[in-house]
Amino acid sequence: METQALRLTLERRLAVALGIAAGAALLEAFGSWWSGSLALLTDAGHVGTDAAALGLSLAAVRIGKRPHTPEMSFGYHRIEVLAAFGNAVLLGGVASSLAFAVYNRLSHPQDVQGQTMFVVGVVGLAANLAMVSLLGRSARRNINIRGAFLHAYGDTLGSAGVVVGAALISVTRMDFLDTGIALLIVALIALSTARLLRDSARIILEGSPADLRPEEIAEAIRAVPGVRGVHDLHVWTVTSGLYSLTGHIAVAGDATVQQAARIVEMAEGRLRERFGIAHSTLQVHSLQDEIIAPGEVARMD
Repeated sequence: METQALRLTLERRLAVALGIAAGAALLEAFGSWWSGSLALLTDAGHVGTDAAALGLSLAAVRIGKRPHTPEMSFGYHRIEVLAAFGNAVLLGGVASSLAFAVYNRLSHPQDVQGQTMFVVGVVGLAANLAMVSLLGRSARRNINIRGAFLHAYGDTLGSAGVVVGAALISVTRMDFLDTGIALLIVALIALSTARLLRDSARIILEGSPADLRPEEIAEAIRAVPGVRGVHDLHVWTVTSGLYSLTGHIAVAGDATVQQAARIVEMAEGRLRERFGIAHSTLQVHSLQDEIIAPGEVARMD
């Protein structure tokens, strides 16, 4: 779980990145109109979704701070996952509309002013690099921020393509390079969409965390002294960095309540230390030794 100080820092970074993205999108849209560059238009569309994604992520972070209630026992942490899913859907929509724009440009070629395209592209690249720097560290541990980061990262690659393409167009006058770069940006957006949809859908469907293997978790619990077996094990992600687990463990039939409680405590401690599972619920079952009474043997003959 992120501390209050970390979340406050995260909010500030998101707010700054939001301002950068909005300004860069407006500049690139104007530059596209001025230069006739489709690559700049696709990049402006991507940066515009960056701004929308950052706004959605910022709102999710703030909503996620609300306290738990009896009706919302896990609080509002899952809102961040929904925001990530929403970002993925937004990316998909942008990719589709930009792909249609590329198709139209192929049918109706247009002259491109390479020098204007280059200047605006450099400014857009600088803006995207700033956003990547602001969000990179937080994206490793928060899927909501990862959604916004993937927007910015993909757009950084696109902006780099715009700058390189603009330089080549200025020298060679090969205007078709502009359409090729636009197509590359669309492909980058589609790739980011697929990754974010996969990760967010996995959490929404309460699948096992991608970085945890249920077999290893079960083996770690079985290695606790006094545990005879593990079954009905479930582990899932509430939100980034917050894992939950439920399961049943078997202990010896002659184990006292105090002994069973100590076994559960040791198992939960191992789950916290080794796997970072802070919220676990383990139910204890007594396992009687399999001894067949003499009377049962006589009835079996």
